[in-house]
Amino acid sequence: MNILKPAKLKCIVFYQLRHTWTFLLFISDLLVKFYERALPSEHQEQLAHHNNNNNDLIMEQDMPEEEAQPQPQPQPQAQPDQADIVARFQAIQGAGEPMDAASDLDEEEEEDDDDVDVDVDYGDTDSESDFEEMFSDETVSSSDELDDGMELSKSVLNVFLSPEQQQQQQSQLASQRPAYAFQPLRLVKCQYKEKHVHGGFPLARSGHRIIASNSHLYSLGGYNPRSALNASRNGRCLLFQELWSYNFATRTWKLELNADNASNMPVELASNALTIHNNVLISHGGTGYPFGESCSNDCYVYRTASAGATPGVERLKVKGDLPTAQYGPGIVIHKHFLYTIGGTTGFDYTCDVYRLDFRTGIWENVYISRPEMRDDPEGRYRHEVVYDGKHIFVLGGGTSHSVYDLQRIPAYNLEANCWDYFDTYPDLRTADMEDGNRGYPKPRKCFSCVQHQSSNGDIEAFITGGLQGDFSTYFSDIWKLNLRTKKWFRIETATLPRPLYFHSAAHSDNGCMYVFGGIEYNVKEMRRRNDLYKMWMTVPKLSEMCWDAITYYNDNLDLYDRKTLLGAGIPKRFAERLPPQRRRRLDINQPDPSMMISLYSNPKRARSTTQ
Repeated sequence: MNILKPAKLKCIVFYQLRHTWTFLLFISDLLVKFYERALPSEHQEQLAHHNNNNNDLIMEQDMPEEEAQPQPQPQPQAQPDQADIVARFQAIQGAGEPMDAASDLDEEEEEDDDDVDVDVDYGDTDSESDFEEMFSDETVSSSDELDDGMELSKSVLNVFLSPEQQQQQQSQLASQRPAYAFQPLRLVKCQYKEKHVHGGFPLARSGHRIIASNSHLYSLGGYNPRSALNASRNGRCLLFQELWSYNFATRTWKLELNADNASNMPVELASNALTIHNNVLISHGGTGYPFGESCSNDCYVYRTASAGATPGVERLKVKGDLPTAQYGPGIVIHKHFLYTIGGTTGFDYTCDVYRLDFRTGIWENVYISRPEMRDDPEGRYRHEVVYDGKHIFVLGGGTSHSVYDLQRIPAYNLEANCWDYFDTYPDLRTADMEDGNRGYPKPRKCFSCVQHQSSNGDIEAFITGGLQGDFSTYFSDIWKLNLRTKKWFRIETATLPRPLYFHSAAHSDNGCMYVFGGIEYNVKEMRRRNDLYKMWMTVPKLSEMCWDAITYYNDNLDLYDRKTLLGAGIPKRFAERLPPQRRRRLDINQPDPSMMISLYSNPKRARSTTQ
């Protein structure tokens, strides 16, 4: 039994003590507010003076012994009993303040000790299903519970503040925010969780797909074993049967579609392919759970309210020579065709090329790869594809036990209907021959990739993270490939906080890349995440930089009508990126009644956050 293990017992004891301490902090904050409101006005000045003395005492106690300087002791004064009690509670509160943001990663490492002694079997894994189940982590970690406790404390205390006081508090927080600075090729974490209640944003996941327009990021599907367990108890799909949108300007998530409001939502929502065409989302392929037992070759169209359409999901009616039902393919839209390349059924891997004519709804098999007969690429899945108008480049990918390199890249020739190969050039700055590093990114699969057109017209592909076929090498690096010069360039100014795989990335038209979710690797455990990062891949237009700065300081522009925004000088094309105007609410910590909550969220935790 795990509880008999000393390391496990230690984690459980500290876990309980941490939650007890969080509850005491909450009670102290609550009583402080009650006493401050109950005290007569003539006592406020005396109370403030007394609190300053207590704060000085705490600061002196926290200093190292060799740095603590003796302080002149003031003459004792008779204080009211109420003021003394309040000061004691505030002393407790001050002693328990959390660490600053610079130590977030260290805090997470200390709080992630729950699964340190879990034995992991790295035996044969013949499919993605085996590999995914191998690291079946929990969405709700101890750090998440601690964050929820602190948010609950803030939520209840804000009830005692008037709307004017809340607005003043937000203004003070904004004034403490660092000054805006545009920094290309820097990875920045998007802070959105403090703006939502639990269930109002996507839970941690892997195997999902994201895509972006100029105003929104969309996330479809994904998997988490903890959520799948809850879903099975409630008779729901074991994968995340939901489509989320994230507004870049307001940094808010919205659940657009799920099984409740869209009856045609597919169930094969892991490792599918997703693209956007004319502001409409299109998905192809994918697998249900268990992985590989039920695969799809269907195409679905998703229309969302955020894009100004009537929400709904439609399964395209097609005919012809349909591709094999599989997951992990890559898709590209060229003219009026949708091309799909590669994928797996869970056992067989292909690199065949099919295309769907949007005008007629007819599938066509345009190329069957035969690597045993001619120079065709090997079958693979979880590769990435990029497109320059003439070729579809296939980057990386692999099978259950192997991966393909990124030095010699196969590319499907759209005009000649054949495969070409391109040798790439290394980044000599990162080459280290003694270490075996020749300046190329390591072979990988399950990584993310986006493509961007630079100001000179070159197409550039950015790849992020991934893993090798031995399930022991994981990546956090970011590389760029210029499709014209075929030269690799490592982004040395940006890297993921920790290695990441089975995540997804997308780019908006203004040149910004977003990375969301995935399985995070560290030496202790594997954990699925719902963190969102952004990185400017280029220096955009000055108007885009100005809009980025405006939304940095003002993430509540959706409170104003379009006339007010236009009158303030905001161009119409940027005002149209905002969601519909929302009504002001006195209690910003209460959920909007019109907002849909994820069916996969824990209802107990959702209630505790909103009460």
